[in-house]
Amino acid sequence: MKQRNRLLALPQIEIEMEQTQSAKLLIGSKFRDWIPIALSALLLAYWWQPWTYLTTTTSLILLINFTIVGSLLQWADGYEREPLLTVTWSVLWGGLVAISLTSLITPGEASLFVAAVIEEASKLLGLLWIYKRGSIHSATDALVMGGFIGVGFTIFEDFAYSAGSQEATSILIFRAIFSVFAHTLFSGVGAAIMFLLWKKLHNPGLILGFIFSYLIHYLWNLSLSIDLASINLFIYFIIYAAWPPVVLLVTCILVRQREASHIRQNGSLAIAAGVITSDVLEQILDRRARRKKMKLIPSRLEKKEFKRELHRVARNILEFESTHIYLESKDLSQPSKEGNDDPWS
Repeated sequence: MKQRNRLLALPQIEIEMEQTQSAKLLIGSKFRDWIPIALSALLLAYWWQPWTYLTTTTSLILLINFTIVGSLLQWADGYEREPLLTVTWSVLWGGLVAISLTSLITPGEASLFVAAVIEEASKLLGLLWIYKRGSIHSATDALVMGGFIGVGFTIFEDFAYSAGSQEATSILIFRAIFSVFAHTLFSGVGAAIMFLLWKKLHNPGLILGFIFSYLIHYLWNLSLSIDLASINLFIYFIIYAAWPPVVLLVTCILVRQREASHIRQNGSLAIAAGVITSDVLEQILDRRARRKKMKLIPSRLEKKEFKRELHRVARNILEFESTHIYLESKDLSQPSKEGNDDPWS
C-alpha cells in the first residue's frame, strides 16, 4: 500500500480499518452501479424528452428547491459527510430509476394506497443497494441517503407536473412551498427508522420501517384528496405543507446529536487505543477547534483536504469499536483470506 501524505497522521490500526472498508465504501465506484441509472435515463429521455420543456426559470426553481433540502441533509451529515459520488448516485436513483419503476409499474387508475406502496418500494431498492455496498453505518447515513433519493424523486416529479403547462412556473413555486420536503421526509425518516429498527429486530425492523415510510406517504396523499382549502386554509397549510419540513428538521437535529454522541463515545475508545488524539476528536466535533486548526493551514487546497480527512476519520470512528475488536482477533501480519475478513458482511 502506497504511503499518502496526510494532515492527520494515524497509526496502523486506522489504516487497517480503511483497507477493510475500501472495497465496499463508495456506491457508484463500480460499473454495474450505473447500469440501472443509465437505462432509466435513456427510457425517460425517449419518453419525456425533458429538454423540450426546461426553461431557464423552471431550471432555476428546481435547482433552488434541491439546494434548500440538500443543504439540510448535508448539515445533518456534517460530522462524517458522505462522498459526492455517493450523494450523486442516490439523487440519480431517485430522479431516474425510482421514477422509471414507478411509471412502468403503477396502473393507470392506481389508488392512493397502491401509488404510495410502489413509489416507496422503488426508492427503497436504491437504499438497499447502498446498504449492501456498506455505505450506511448509522441512522444519519440512512437519513441522508434515503433523503437524497427522495429529493431526486420529488425534483423529477415536480418537473413532470409542470412539463408542457403554461403555468409551469406557478406549479413549481406552489410545489416548492407545499411539497418539496415531502418525499425527502418519507424516504429519509423512513430509512432512519428502518436502520434503527433493523439493529434491534433485523428483518422485521425493515418491514416496520417501510410500513412507517409508506403510511406517512399515504396519509399525505390522502390529505390531497380532501378539499381542506375550502374548509380552512390554515388547516390545509398545516396538514399539507407545514409538518413535512418541521418533522424533517427535527429528525435531522436528533440524528446529528445522536451521531455526535456516538463519535464522542467511540472516539474515547480510539484515543485510549492510540488511534487518534483528543485534539483530532475535538476538531471533528467542535467547529471552533476546527476553525482554529484551519487558520494554521496556509492553502485553500490543504484546508479542503483537512476537512475531507476529518470526515474520513469520523466515519472510521463510528465503526471503531467493532473494527477494533475484529482486528484484535486476527493476526494482522498474515494475509487475509478472501470472503472471511469483512466485519461488515
